[in-house]
Amino acid sequence: MIAVVSQFFNTPSETFIRDHVRYLAPGKTVLICQNPNGADQFGYPVLSGILGPSPFSRLPGRLAIPAHLAWLAYVREGIGRNDEDKVVEFLKAHKVDAVLVEYLTMGALFAPACRRAGVRLYAHAHGADSTVMPRKHLWRRRYRRLFASADGIITPSRFIAERLIQIGCPLEKLHVSPCGILPERFTPSKRESGRLLVVGRFVEKKSPHLAIEAFARIAPRFPGARLDLVGDGPLMARSKALVTQENLSDRVVFHGYRSTEFVQGKMQNAAIFVQHSVTARNGDMEGLPVSMLEAMASALPVVATRHSGIPEAVVDGETGILVDEHDIEGMAEAFASLLAEPHLAAEMGDAGRQRVLDHFTQRHTRDRLRHAMVLPAMTEPLDFAEGQVQ
Repeated sequence: MIAVVSQFFNTPSETFIRDHVRYLAPGKTVLICQNPNGADQFGYPVLSGILGPSPFSRLPGRLAIPAHLAWLAYVREGIGRNDEDKVVEFLKAHKVDAVLVEYLTMGALFAPACRRAGVRLYAHAHGADSTVMPRKHLWRRRYRRLFASADGIITPSRFIAERLIQIGCPLEKLHVSPCGILPERFTPSKRESGRLLVVGRFVEKKSPHLAIEAFARIAPRFPGARLDLVGDGPLMARSKALVTQENLSDRVVFHGYRSTEFVQGKMQNAAIFVQHSVTARNGDMEGLPVSMLEAMASALPVVATRHSGIPEAVVDGETGILVDEHDIEGMAEAFASLLAEPHLAAEMGDAGRQRVLDHFTQRHTRDRLRHAMVLPAMTEPLDFAEGQVQ
């Protein structure tokens, strides 16, 4: 029996957490969270309300979560004695052997409870918890205690693993396990000529406005080209203003936050996927973007930046084209080369799909995580029939 610990199980962008719940140990999982919304979709026992109400709950979600974690770091070592007692009792009652805690910050807070319960603790790093929080002396100290007590630290890329080694994580405790996708949900794109696609939150590390700038530079040469952007966030106003400034309102479409099914549909018609990720001013970085893997599974060539774990998935010149962060001209020329040579784009897209099938499926992720957590290997297929993947 395992437990998966997360603040939330319904955050739209955190599909990877819900995938861990669904596929890591089907029928042998319990959940621990702060907010119970969305936790009931799995049909597993849930302990909610842990960490209690946040004094920052009135702030927007993206501000409230880091503010609450910073507050917790200063006021107490773990999750509080009453909550800790509940967690220990819950873990023992369900005979949990191993706990997977999403995000290192949460791992540091839950470590004392796991020690008391006598269960193995594995903390899964993702993005900001590995790149922003270690800049703070207090969290570096907490992380070193976590590294000492945890049975394993899991990262989505070798790049993130190297960052954790630099702040004291023992190499022997590190396990690299990129997030996986279900390729059965993504059939090869029809590759509508000139259709470019961006998917992700409108935040600094994803820099959708830079993708728009690159598109604007090649738009006069390719009058049939179109750019679709799916997502929302603080940079939406800036991005829309840029489109207006460049007189591209009839060629750039903002779709806002949309469902997974909508994104799948857009990938079925796109010709090129775009990911201009950069290091934010506060140090925030990607782990390995799941939407990019989904695009590769849809046989789309990827034009992206050499950022964090992206080069570990996108092979430059084979499955896409990589440019440096903030290299708008380089990204524009990458667009131009693929738009001018659709056969090259198709070859890269097909190679990208094969790369996902070989390395980045949910089955790969499940098997890597189970190995890292010393759980017995599973031969059972996932919900979809893997043999039907073409």
